[in-house]
Amino acid sequence: MSIILSNRVRNHIESIVKEHLYLDDINGDEGKLLSRGIAAICLAGLAGMQYAQVAKYIVDGTRDNGIDGVIFDSPRNKLYIVQSKWSTKGTSTIETGEVRKFISGVYDLLNEDWKKFNSRVKSISQEISDAIRNDPEIILVAAYNSDNALSADAQAIVDEFLEDNNSDSQEVVSFRSFDLKRILRTIKAVKSGTKSDVDVNLLQWGEQKEPYYAIYGKISCADVAEWYATHEDLLFSENIRNTLPESDINIQIESALLRQPADFWYLNNGITAIADEVIRKPIGLGDQKESAFWKVGNLKIVNGAQTTGSIAKAYAKNPKSVKKAYVQIKVISLDQAPIDIANRITTATNTQNRVEAKDFLAIDPIQDGIGESMKKIGIQYCYRRGERVADVNHGLEVQELATALAVSSDNMTSVTVAKRNVGSLTDPSGYYSKLFDKNIEANAAWELVKRWRIASSIVATYAAQHSGREAQLAVHGNRFIENVLLTTKGSINSKKMEKIHLSLKAAIDKLYGADCYLAVLFKNTKKCEALRSTITTSM
Repeated sequence: MSIILSNRVRNHIESIVKEHLYLDDINGDEGKLLSRGIAAICLAGLAGMQYAQVAKYIVDGTRDNGIDGVIFDSPRNKLYIVQSKWSTKGTSTIETGEVRKFISGVYDLLNEDWKKFNSRVKSISQEISDAIRNDPEIILVAAYNSDNALSADAQAIVDEFLEDNNSDSQEVVSFRSFDLKRILRTIKAVKSGTKSDVDVNLLQWGEQKEPYYAIYGKISCADVAEWYATHEDLLFSENIRNTLPESDINIQIESALLRQPADFWYLNNGITAIADEVIRKPIGLGDQKESAFWKVGNLKIVNGAQTTGSIAKAYAKNPKSVKKAYVQIKVISLDQAPIDIANRITTATNTQNRVEAKDFLAIDPIQDGIGESMKKIGIQYCYRRGERVADVNHGLEVQELATALAVSSDNMTSVTVAKRNVGSLTDPSGYYSKLFDKNIEANAAWELVKRWRIASSIVATYAAQHSGREAQLAVHGNRFIENVLLTTKGSINSKKMEKIHLSLKAAIDKLYGADCYLAVLFKNTKKCEALRSTITTSM
């Protein structure tokens, strides 16, 4: 069967994809042509773009360093790095040696070592550099026209890469196979415009019939996870944003599902969706409200992308737990509705004010006390939502103070938390209590924030004046460098910054290698402690 399905892929590449590919160096090599075709299908499917749009991101060829495609999905802040392989028999995947070369190339790309790449990579190098500065989610993809999984040896190489670049607290890099089934699904989407049709089973449901039709009720989180497994980001094409990787909200949602699934319905705001049509299935349930089934055509989630993505992640970790959880959902039919209703619903459901963790600081007596103390010395202190600092020379806001306290700490955990999850610093259920557990003296706090602002500015200026790995070290290591600037002797100036940067680069090369991914390194407390110890003894 694989050879028959592979022939469908071949025909699609030759008839549709080929015209968009770079072919000057093919020289009659059909395997190379088809491999590039797979890369094009993969990039188009992952980034939700047309073949003409992804053409320049297919970099396969001499000196591609094992990378056949790379694209930055800006709206989702995801960097996809692809290796593709065509199998004549439709049974092969990516071989071990190819995977090893691919991983080596990924390190070179993430370190912006462009001299190791061909001209096609270099032509998009600035885009990739800008993406890396944005600290994206890194997704490695193996694309091939087979239903088989990678070999155990090849998977072990991938797993080692993931282990080296992820931590218990944050998943920075991930890996996925873009196999024959996924290729065929993407081809179908290109040809016909795939719609996210789903079956909806609601408990304790209700209907709104006027002025246009809508249904609402409780749905199993396991069903939502299955929707995502089938349709992925296609579910969010009408949303103003897609799922966000490793946000505070995502982590809290996932934790609630895994620890207290029975309470999830009470704790979550739910999902709002629109659909082309909503038709109740005639299965003889009458008008009873305990449960009912609907056929929903082209469902689009317009509010609840983070909930949906977190449900899918939790389900992958513990399906048994997630099956115990329910979430409230509202589905509005666009059939017979005004032509602009979809935009109105999307806008309204994403612009209503919601309570954030930081908002609880407004009723925290600690913050009230700091505010009163700052007022006495003529400094404006903003810790309520909506407040704005009128003059930065005579004012600060709570996030600045929290960050300054964290990066000036002797505790490296505070520094790495400020890097990997800065929102936690002002979250009462996060790291906040560890920073504000002692009396904050107004004059000292204000002086600390001013010194931190200087340090932060110096590091940012240094990063802007450099490129490649030199700039990356300052961008990803900003909180660490600020910590050294603030806690070691001497003035905070650019000369000291350059000295720290030089010592830090040498220490990283010695302890972790010149090709380690810096975005991950500076979120690892133990590794940063070792670096701090190494560079302070040499200063």
